[in-house]
Amino acid sequence: MIVGKANTSSIPIDKKVTQIHNLNSIVIQFDRGTVTVEANNFTDISKQFPWLVWDKRTGTYRCHAIYYRHLITYFHRNGLNYTDIEPKYSNLELTLSTTFTPHSFQQEAFKAWQLPKRGIAVLPTGTGKSFLAAMIMERVQRSALIIAPTIDLILQWQKNLQDLFQIPIGLLGGGSHEIKDITVTTYESAKIYAETIGHQFCLLIFDECHHLPSPAHSEMARAYIAPYRLGLTATPNIEPDRQLLLEELVGKELYTKDIQQLSGEFLSPYRIETIEVDLTQKEREEFEYHRKIYRDYRDKTVGSLGGQRAWERFVMYCYRTPEGRGALKSFSIQKQLAISAQGKFVELAEILIRHSQERILIFTNDNRTAYLISSLFLLPLITHETKARERKLILENFRNGTWPFVVNSRVLNEGVDVPEANVAVIISGTSTVREHVQRLGRILRRQGDKTAILYELVTVDTGEVFASRRRREHGAYEQFS
Repeated sequence: MIVGKANTSSIPIDKKVTQIHNLNSIVIQFDRGTVTVEANNFTDISKQFPWLVWDKRTGTYRCHAIYYRHLITYFHRNGLNYTDIEPKYSNLELTLSTTFTPHSFQQEAFKAWQLPKRGIAVLPTGTGKSFLAAMIMERVQRSALIIAPTIDLILQWQKNLQDLFQIPIGLLGGGSHEIKDITVTTYESAKIYAETIGHQFCLLIFDECHHLPSPAHSEMARAYIAPYRLGLTATPNIEPDRQLLLEELVGKELYTKDIQQLSGEFLSPYRIETIEVDLTQKEREEFEYHRKIYRDYRDKTVGSLGGQRAWERFVMYCYRTPEGRGALKSFSIQKQLAISAQGKFVELAEILIRHSQERILIFTNDNRTAYLISSLFLLPLITHETKARERKLILENFRNGTWPFVVNSRVLNEGVDVPEANVAVIISGTSTVREHVQRLGRILRRQGDKTAILYELVTVDTGEVFASRRRREHGAYEQFS
């Protein structure tokens, strides 16, 4: 319990709460992801905060828990008496148990965060974002909740923090429900339990925070009172509306370092090679046949379906008629022909032979192609369907060199620490810059004198050429364009 202004030190413990309500005109409480404010005369203050609404059910003002810090700051600065029976977080005595000296960019990011105690650090994969988070946790010395998108990532966070602080770390998610002063959890579990634990942590750390600007995740972030917040990402959002939402939930981008700025000194040097492949004559004939069906139908309808979300509207329109459904089927067939062209498998075989003594990650955009590669080359495979125990075994064998090649369909784009990997092969992918940078980041973690190589296989005269150009619109690719 925190009391502003009023002195209650001499009040017996069993009578303190009752008398506090009499002594102070404002009472703040956490209530299932929100904060309620009980006040005798609060009209003037409520007008200053549009996010405060009157709840006639409880006779209190109410707002999202994220605004807790705004309220407390206002009451404190204006000398108002208030009773704060929240928060429930603890004072800690954290000490980093390591001889590692932070890199200059980690120290700079740490200093940039200290004054606002909210904000986002943009750092490439493999540059020690978790160590930066640990530095901030040691500085704050309050209960902290680390939120990451996958089970693999929270297990990685748990291990790293236990090694750094030499204390047990709580785990919430993946069948575990152990909440401690320092706890790691998934975005999904943080959402599920926000109503009950939203007042237990002073510091929130959002790993891969570019996931936050979605309806479910943003509401989760609003349900915690934590005044201190840190966002970590290698690929920030570039859409203005999503960027503004991130600033509301976490804070502004306080520090940024790009891959090209850290390559060679803090990250492995790298090179990128784009390999163009042709469709076979049979593949080309089939491709052109289905592309014509799709384009003819599209050209007849797209003129009336432009504007925002044009593709979604086009798909909905297609499903109304047999002709439209046939056009969508042809679109899917011609796209799959480009994704899994035979020429790509020939090039992949040559890459595997060329780098037979190295660790190679093979990325596809779909399970079908991943399974095909796995069966053709007899390689271990990870998809979203792979069970946790099997995935762990595959990654352990990859790291120790027993299985030097691994195929995956997007699931290793982010959140997996495989410093041994130095070659990545992009069989297929989306046109997004984020995905391409994430895949490059998988092989950039510095280890020994390795040089990382990313191969991108592109089928010529197909939509893959456009997708390749779009996803390479990042500074890390400028020297290879």
